[in-house]
Amino acid sequence: MTHQPLRSLRGWLQSTAVLTVIAGYTLLLGLNGALSDLQRRQQHRDLIQALVEQVSAGQPVPEAWKGIGLEVSLLAQGADKPPRIQPAASGEQWLVSRRAVQLPSGEQRWLELRQNVTASLEQERTTQLLLVAAAGVSILFTSLLLRPVLRRGLVVPLDQLDQQLQRLEADNLGEHLLDPAAQPEELRSMAIAFNNLQQRLAAAWKRERAFVDGVAHELRTPITVISGHAQRLQRQSLPESAQRSADRVSAEALRMTRLLRVLRDLALIDAGRVQLHASALDPEAQLLQIYETLSTSAAGRLQLPQPAESPLPALWADADRLQQCLQELVGNALAYASGSIQLQAQHDGDQLVLQVLDQGPGIRETERALVLQRFRRGSTAAGTRGTGIGLALVDAWMRAMDGEVVIAEAPGGGADLQLRFSWAPPEP
Repeated sequence: MTHQPLRSLRGWLQSTAVLTVIAGYTLLLGLNGALSDLQRRQQHRDLIQALVEQVSAGQPVPEAWKGIGLEVSLLAQGADKPPRIQPAASGEQWLVSRRAVQLPSGEQRWLELRQNVTASLEQERTTQLLLVAAAGVSILFTSLLLRPVLRRGLVVPLDQLDQQLQRLEADNLGEHLLDPAAQPEELRSMAIAFNNLQQRLAAAWKRERAFVDGVAHELRTPITVISGHAQRLQRQSLPESAQRSADRVSAEALRMTRLLRVLRDLALIDAGRVQLHASALDPEAQLLQIYETLSTSAAGRLQLPQPAESPLPALWADADRLQQCLQELVGNALAYASGSIQLQAQHDGDQLVLQVLDQGPGIRETERALVLQRFRRGSTAAGTRGTGIGLALVDAWMRAMDGEVVIAEAPGGGADLQLRFSWAPPEP
């Protein structure tokens, strides 16, 4: 059996408390009416029993009873009848009962007692109206009182717990444990369970970082040796088949070197061991530098626009890391897109934007957040080689430099990969 999730725990508790008050007063009204009716009928039975005993002993019915809303009659015929309410034509309510009685002469008669209970019923209704009014006031008071009570006892502790959890990062797992004693009793087990989970995740995270560091370190030397030997073979006169093999080994060695560098950088970022040297940089100079670095391997596909008439403001970033990010973006565009690749720099509000625009299939809007994750690739990259960590590294470096990566659609189709930075801070 499935249960619908609660939309609001506070609303559920408040409505439950109000319904409980309503149910309590409804039960109280029912019990009050039932007890009043039971008491009235029992008094009536006691009274008619006393009258039966009095008539059986040959004593007359006191005349004074007629003045207090009681009427007694001796009937020659009839049958026993329990007390029942009977309305009169005048609107009064009478409680009527009948009992058999043995006269001293041996004759049997039926004693009928009529009791005017109009005033009693009106008093009972008045009491019920007062209870209804009290119930309304209690419901209103309960609803108003529950708001601060639930806020202080539930919402505030949960908000504080949420703020503590939001401050947790992968790098500080296990360093800022929640204090169970500072939590309400109902949340202490949750805090303890989360602390245990956090410590297990911290241990697993440290093992993963140690593994990546170890792999990157241990494989660096053999891959360098392989790359060196492959390049040496390429410089020799080899048969065509051997030359193709040497070229393939050299290319794969370079690819593995790049992959290890990316893994090492991600491990450094995750461990918080990155040392950035931020400075004020000229956006157009940065594009010119990456153009000069990659224009030869781009086979004429890389295009650089003319410098702007008015110089752009400086951006604040680490020059080496920025070039690494641009190299990753341009490398992706060369691998996945056809046609020309444009480099642009522009001023957008309070941000400076470096753009790499291609004419390829682009990146679907639903996959733009996905491709920034590690080892995740978009559907348009199917059929091409890649590891899916290049854009993840760019995103990590940009966040480390207080920037961001934005993926948009280029005019006319294709991908528009943007590196957005704030202006350089003013000189002191």
